[in-house]
Amino acid sequence: MKRLFLIIQLFVLINLPAFSIELEGTTWGPEKRGHGFYLTFSKNNSFKLSFSGEGGGQNVIGSYSQKQNDVLLNIETVNEWGVLPAYTKQKEIKCKIEDTDSLFSKYKLVGTGGLELWNLDHKPEEDKKCKVGDFIIYVFNATGKLNENARIREGPGLEYKYYSFSFEDFETINHSLPKGYTLDVLGYSEITTIVDGIGFPWYYCVFRKNMWENQYCWIWGGLIDIKG
Repeated sequence: MKRLFLIIQLFVLINLPAFSIELEGTTWGPEKRGHGFYLTFSKNNSFKLSFSGEGGGQNVIGSYSQKQNDVLLNIETVNEWGVLPAYTKQKEIKCKIEDTDSLFSKYKLVGTGGLELWNLDHKPEEDKKCKVGDFIIYVFNATGKLNENARIREGPGLEYKYYSFSFEDFETINHSLPKGYTLDVLGYSEITTIVDGIGFPWYYCVFRKNMWENQYCWIWGGLIDIKG
């Protein structure tokens, strides 16, 4: 009997999901935030999907049920002011909560009809190994201040193209950020580059270009002072 009990316990443990989160009170949206559709789960098993950004107003309201990492969205009211995602044409959307290797979110919600939204409440732990595009990156959330003018690059290395950009759609084109500029640091690269005999990893950073758009970029670590 004891052996049978141990076998049953082992079977239950093996079949438990590796993770599970309670949906109530959580928000899901684009992986890198910004404008787009956001899904919010509220009390009484209700949800609202709405557009955040210029020209917003369209939304979808309904109810949901959850069984561990399986989620069913039942659409009840649709406000078709503007363009809605294709998945809102379904009466029911079958979804699954998945673990991710994203720098921006620990979990994502994937559903029928092309739904893919990222959790905004649970970020990966510090130093967790993640991916941004083709690059390996380690989570490191901090604020950085530039100690020199800095070019912002598409990848962690001097060989990668640097961005030219403008703020708030002004005509002035910038080829670097100025000394003293403050921005958010999200992670650091596996790659270390030596400049003038000093080696630093590359920091993956973000700053806001305008009301709706963030600029993500790589900056050599020797140009950034991390603010404690």
